Amino acid sequence: MATLEQWKKQIKADNSTGLTRMVNGVSIPLTTAEYNKTIDEWAKASFDKEVANNIRDNGGKSANYADYRRDAYPSIGDQLDMQYHDSVNGTTTWADAIAAVKAKYQKP
Repeated sequence: MATLEQWKKQIKADNSTGLTRMVNGVSIPLTTAEYNKTIDEWAKASFDKEVANNIRDNGGKSANYADYRRDAYPSIGDQLDMQYHDSVNGTTTWADAIAAVKAKYQKP
């Protein structure tokens, strides 16, 4: 995973010829301050997305833990089926499945 500084360096390399903005249909080069601000914003967005993807894929603590958990939990039908079989067989399949998701996507 790249650091924020690595993202800035990469984005600057990808946009080394400068950036422009459109004003009344005319392409105007950004000032140095505007260029640096834009690079910083793009790098932060790229870094944040990479961090979120890493947490989603590998687990960890995140303010978005509820979203990740919701996507990772078995469907309601599967959970009900697990609960039924657990009650018949004396197993803990459902509790184990829920605990695994909670362990992977932790509250911050």
